[in-house]
Amino acid sequence: MFYFERRSDHSSGSSARRCRFAWERRGELTAGRNDQKPAAVVSICRCLTPYRRRVTHSVFHRLYGIELNLTEEHLGHPEHPGLIDELYRRYRPDVLYCLDAYEHGGYACPGFMSLRRRDGRFYAYHVPEGERQETQPESDLHKALKDYTAESADRQGFAVRVEDRAKHGKRRTDVTVIGAEGRELGYEIQLSAIAKGSVDKRTRTALADGLTPLWLVNDENAIPIDRAPWARLNVFSWKDVRRRDALPVRGGVKTLRMAPCDGDNPLPCPRTGRGRCGGRHGVWEPTHGLNYDDVIRQTATGELVPLFVERSDGRRRWYLWVTPADKERFLQGRPETSPADIHDRVTAREDRPLVPSERDPACHYREDTWIRTELSRPRDSGDPIDASDWVSDPGLPNREVDGFLIPGGLIATQRAFYQSVARCVRIGATHPRPTDIAAGLAEITDEQRNELAGARGERLSLVKALQSHPWWDGVSNRYQAQLALYAAAKGDDASV
Repeated sequence: MFYFERRSDHSSGSSARRCRFAWERRGELTAGRNDQKPAAVVSICRCLTPYRRRVTHSVFHRLYGIELNLTEEHLGHPEHPGLIDELYRRYRPDVLYCLDAYEHGGYACPGFMSLRRRDGRFYAYHVPEGERQETQPESDLHKALKDYTAESADRQGFAVRVEDRAKHGKRRTDVTVIGAEGRELGYEIQLSAIAKGSVDKRTRTALADGLTPLWLVNDENAIPIDRAPWARLNVFSWKDVRRRDALPVRGGVKTLRMAPCDGDNPLPCPRTGRGRCGGRHGVWEPTHGLNYDDVIRQTATGELVPLFVERSDGRRRWYLWVTPADKERFLQGRPETSPADIHDRVTAREDRPLVPSERDPACHYREDTWIRTELSRPRDSGDPIDASDWVSDPGLPNREVDGFLIPGGLIATQRAFYQSVARCVRIGATHPRPTDIAAGLAEITDEQRNELAGARGERLSLVKALQSHPWWDGVSNRYQAQLALYAAAKGDDASV
C-alpha cells in the first residue's frame, strides 16, 4: 500500500489540508479508480515537494510556566532578558514542552522540545525519544574510553592529565595528552546529546588555554562533527574498548589525493562541470587502517594536524586531521582559514530583524521537516571532499613528439611518476646507512618505514596508471612511443 500526502498551511497557520490517494500493487484501487483520481493526485509531484515541515515557533517553558513565541523580541517576555541564550546555549531537553500537548494533555507526541537555529531564526522541534541531558552521569562506555585514552597515551610515552580542570574554572577536559614539542591535545569524549553552542564554547575555551581539542564521538550524526576537530569510533559497548581491533577510526582523518581528470574518471571535471581537462584535482579521502592508538600517538607527535576547510561558496565547512605534508600541499603557501575569519559573515546572516508571527498552538510531531532532510545525510557520510578549488594541476595540452600525438593527461602522469621516484630517493637518503644498521649502530624507525611505504605505494599506483592508459592500444611501436613520452615529459616546460 502506498500513500501520498499533501499538506498546505492556511493563513491561520494552525490547520492543514490533506489529500490522500492510495492503491495496491495488484491494481485494486482502494481510494477511487484510475479514471476517478482526486484532483490532488494529478499534481502528485507538486504534492511531494519541497519536503518541508512547519516547525513551530510557539512553545511552553515548564520552569517559568510561560508560553514563548520564538519570533518575538525576548521571546515575548521582556521580564526575562537573555532567555534565548539561556535556552540555546545550555541544552536541557526537559525544559521546553509542546504547546498542544501542554494545553490538551495529549499523548500523541513525546512532549519535550528543543531549539534549532537556521539562518538566524529559531525553531522548536520535538526531542527524539531517548535523547538525554548533557549533564547526565558518565556512562560505562564514556569511562572506559576515557581510561583507555589515558592508558594508551601513557603507554606510548606521553604525559597525561585526567579530568583536567583549568584554573579559571571554565574548562574540564576528559583527558589532556602532552605530546612532542609541548603540544597539548584535549580529548572531549562526547557520546550523548549536546547543543551546537556548547561545542563551540568549549572548543573556544580549549583553544584559548593552548589546547588542541579532539572530540571523540561514536555517532555519524554527532553534533561535534565538523564543528571542531573530531574523530569517530564505531564502539558502543564498554566491553569492546579493551580490544584494540575493535577501535578502528571510522571518520575524521583524511588523505589528500590528486585524482586524474581523464576518460577513466566517470565524473566530469569539477572545475568546469563538463568534460575532462586532462589535469589532476585534489580530493580529501578517508584514511583507512588507523586504530585509535595510532591517532593518539600521531596527534601527539604532530604526524597528524588539524585543518579547517571551507567550501568556496561558504555553504559547508569541515574539520580534518591530516598529515603536515598534505596540509602544506593543500595550502600551497596560503594562510589557513580560521573559523574566526568567517564569523563576521555568519553574524551578518544571523542578525536579521525578527518578523513576529501569530501563535501556533498545533502539534507537528512526526511531520516531515527540513531538520529531518538535513539529517537524512549523515554529518560523517564518509564521502570524499572535493578540494579542486584549492589544489589542482592544470591539464596539459596534447603534444606531438616524433610523430606520436601524446595526450596531456598521460604526460602529466609521467611527470608525477618522476616526482614520486625523486620523493622515494629523498626519503631513503634520510635513513641510516646500511652498514650502520648491520652493525647495530642505528635502526629504521616505524615512522620512517611508513613514510617510505606510502611513497612507494604512490609510485606503484602511478606505474599502473601509466601502463593501463588506453593511448597505448592505438600505437604501432610501443617502444618508440614510450621514448616519445619520456621526451614529452622531460620537455622544457617540465618541472621534474
